[in-house]
Amino acid sequence: MIQIAVCDDNKVFLDHITYQLYEIIKELHIEAEIHQYNHASQLLELYDQINSPFNIIFLDIDMPDIDGLETAKYIRQRDENVILIFLTSMEDRVFESFEYNAFRFIRKGYIFQELKLALQKAWELLTKEVKLYTFKTKEEEIKLSLGDILYFEFVNRNVEVKTFEQRYSLTIKRFSDIVEQFSDKGFIMIHRGCIVSVKYIRSIGYGDITLDTGEMLPVSRYRVSEIRKAFTENAR
Repeated sequence: MIQIAVCDDNKVFLDHITYQLYEIIKELHIEAEIHQYNHASQLLELYDQINSPFNIIFLDIDMPDIDGLETAKYIRQRDENVILIFLTSMEDRVFESFEYNAFRFIRKGYIFQELKLALQKAWELLTKEVKLYTFKTKEEEIKLSLGDILYFEFVNRNVEVKTFEQRYSLTIKRFSDIVEQFSDKGFIMIHRGCIVSVKYIRSIGYGDITLDTGEMLPVSRYRVSEIRKAFTENAR
């Protein structure tokens, strides 16, 4: 599931473009969640807490206090891969944004004509670059990228996967199959019933780790040194 952020100081326009995006993702059969931000500071605070929280950001250039270009600069220092799509009614500022590797520009006066194509092209780029893994639950089949997954856990003889938004109980029975598939993809075992995405570990304490979401998980004392090593290498 892709994560989309929309940041615009005009609440009416923010609600309008969010509604249009929901209509488009429904039409294109895209699994996505859309997050609204009325101030750039809200978006930047999240980037201080979580690495790469979004796949696509629609960003207004002309905002008070912190404008879209300052916001893009801050985000690019922390996330080279997020797709930035600028929203603007000031076409003369478009050239200033080239250094932030903008994917597209949408003119606010032409939102109906330009929004769908921009999202469609961004989705095509993401699906080419991001591998999606298919998992089955009792109710449905879900597709997740590595960036969606915080950790896998073996609980009461069930394999569960935890994302930023939800916990899913999977039909797969052997936790060892998950360990084998994902241990070389940025995940590390913190105890025999849990593997965690290293990039989402915020800190390592005495007997536990804290994730970017604030959630704390217990750690086997026999694995602390290995976890610290992986954490340090990821931070470089």
